[in-house]
Amino acid sequence: MFVYDLETHIWSKIEPANNPPEGRGGHTMFSIGRMLYVYGGWNSENQFTNTITFNLDTHEWYDPDIYNDLPRWNHCGIMVEAIPSWKYFIFGGETGDFPEGGPRNFGQFTNSACFLDVETMRWSTIFLEDTSQDGKPLIPSPREYSAMAYDQKDSRLLVFGGWSNGWLNDLHALNVSKITGPPYAITDIVPGLGQLSGNVPVIIKGVGFKDANIKVIFTCGKTPVDAPSKLSIETTGTFISETEIQCITPNYE
Repeated sequence: MFVYDLETHIWSKIEPANNPPEGRGGHTMFSIGRMLYVYGGWNSENQFTNTITFNLDTHEWYDPDIYNDLPRWNHCGIMVEAIPSWKYFIFGGETGDFPEGGPRNFGQFTNSACFLDVETMRWSTIFLEDTSQDGKPLIPSPREYSAMAYDQKDSRLLVFGGWSNGWLNDLHALNVSKITGPPYAITDIVPGLGQLSGNVPVIIKGVGFKDANIKVIFTCGKTPVDAPSKLSIETTGTFISETEIQCITPNYE
C-alpha cells in the first residue's frame, strides 16, 4: 500500500504492523474515519467476498466478519451520505466461485447491485425492477469496469459504460431514495413537553440540517405532517449546526 501526500507530492510506502492480506486486483476501497475498507477482488488462486480493514493509526490489517454473497471483482462502487447511516453501493463486475484446485477461468459478468450499511456492516442486495421501455430492458446489461457517480439532488446512482466483450457507451440511473432516506431526519426534541400556551424554547436534534429557510411545523395528534394544515402551526427555526435547530413553540390554546 502506498500513500500520496497532497502537500509534498511524494509517494511513500506504508509498512503494515502485522501480516497483510493476500494480494489481489479488481477490488474497491473506501474510508470511514481512520479506517480503510477493501472489498472483493481476486487473484490467480482465490476470489474474495470479504471486506478487510486497515487501521491508519496502528497500520494493522483486520479481517472482520463482513461478507457479501458471491465473490466479486472489477465492479464499481461509491460511498453515499445517507440517513441514518452512510451506504456503500456497488454495481456490476465479475462473479464466480471457483473450486480449490479447479481451473482459473474468467468469471461471469453481472448487472446486480448491492450496498453495505456502514452502521450495521451488513450487505444487502438491491432487487431491481425488470421493466422495459420501447421493447428495451431498463436494467443495464451485465458488465465490468463501469464508472459510478451519485446525484444527490435526485438520490440517483449514475452508471456509465464498462466492458462486456466490447466497450459500452451507455448511461443508466437508479433511484435509491428508499435506501438513502430523506435529506435530513429528526431524532429528538428537548424538552419533550411544554405548556399549551407555547413560548417554550426547544432544541431539535437530528442529522442533515442545512442553514436555509427553516420552517418547523407543530401538529395536533400523532399523525406526522410535512405541510401546514388546519391542525398544525408553522414557526421559524434557527440553524445551529447540521445536528441542531432551535425554535420557540407556538401557542396552541
